[in-house]
Amino acid sequence: MSELIDIFDANLKPKGKMERKEAHLAGEWHHTFHLWLCSSRHGGSLMFQLRSPEAKNFPGMLDVTAAGHLLTGETLEDGTREAQEELGIAVKNLEIESLGYRVEVADQENGQRNREYQGVFLARDERSLDHYEPDPNEVYGVIDVPISDGYALFGGSRETIVCNYFAYDGDNWFLGEKELSRQHFLPRIQQYYLTMLIMSERLLEGKAPLSIS
Repeated sequence: MSELIDIFDANLKPKGKMERKEAHLAGEWHHTFHLWLCSSRHGGSLMFQLRSPEAKNFPGMLDVTAAGHLLTGETLEDGTREAQEELGIAVKNLEIESLGYRVEVADQENGQRNREYQGVFLARDERSLDHYEPDPNEVYGVIDVPISDGYALFGGSRETIVCNYFAYDGDNWFLGEKELSRQHFLPRIQQYYLTMLIMSERLLEGKAPLSIS
């Protein structure tokens, strides 16, 4: 089923509507929603989602806790539905902080030209990993990256780290540990993951302001 999204110029002036796939192929600017969840586990951690091995783009890679495109007419706040759809959780009782927009420009080998204004949000959620109910059609697991280990990994002082996860093997969900390198994460030009680790640490320590760029 086609998904219509609103498209914009580079200054976020509305241009109209377009089918999502066509917008990507044409390199049209559009809105997406990113929700990150962090917790005090492991001295402070940031949660990533494990994308389904059947995903059209970047299958089996680690990415934002919950993310998606805004359909035509939706606001950034409407994007919280992605947490319900992908992780099986309601977020209405969480204190969600808006970090503002980040801009991502990337061209993929499959012909897609990403031109996204990403609305980034962050919230603290202390439920255990096995209390999430991901939709295996989209998400094959959730993984805690300890903030201190994430600093070392994305800062370049370590090549691998070991993280706890709750994942699907095609039949069952299970808890486990996995050794990760930077190659396990969806590639991004900017230091997005390192920035979100810093913002997560600030949120957990009750510091303000929080921001993204």
